[in-house]
Amino acid sequence: MKKKVLFLVVFAIVFYGVTSCKDEKENHKEKWMITNTGAINAIRGNPEYKEIKSLSNEGSIFYKVLKAGDGKDPILFTSYVQTYYKGWYIADYPQYNIKSGNTFDRLLFDDGPPLSFQVGYGGLITGWVTALQRMVKGDKWEIWIPYQLAYGRDDYQKSGRPPVPGYSTLVFELEVVNVSNKTQ
Repeated sequence: MKKKVLFLVVFAIVFYGVTSCKDEKENHKEKWMITNTGAINAIRGNPEYKEIKSLSNEGSIFYKVLKAGDGKDPILFTSYVQTYYKGWYIADYPQYNIKSGNTFDRLLFDDGPPLSFQVGYGGLITGWVTALQRMVKGDKWEIWIPYQLAYGRDDYQKSGRPPVPGYSTLVFELEVVNVSNKTQ
């Protein structure tokens, strides 16, 4: 009888601990989502930023031009581009050791050759595809991308890097170095 009572007590403690942690984790995730959604809504009202609706009708990105390019060729869904970029978070998320402004990914001039890819292929987030199709060679933009056009609701794990939490509004500085509309 004592073993049965002890088992029930231990089970109750473990069950309470597991469900409490889950509730706390869900609370952090909900706060993260609310903060990130609030940030994108604040940018929506900022006159420095322009809006581009996604072709998929899943939302909008917001951008401001940091440097205007002189390119003449439009960037198409089938274009090949070379870019430098830097991406960062807009809020603190202590459970992931994230601070507002933390860079989560980057490839800048000092890091080596630019990233080369075909715009509509290769797993780019929708926010990048949306922005790039409005940019030209030489453009450098700051782009705010809501989670719907970035990595979505679930944590995104890229090999060898810490995960990007779900519901993340991401900010990128994106520079188009080269554009080719020819098959490579």
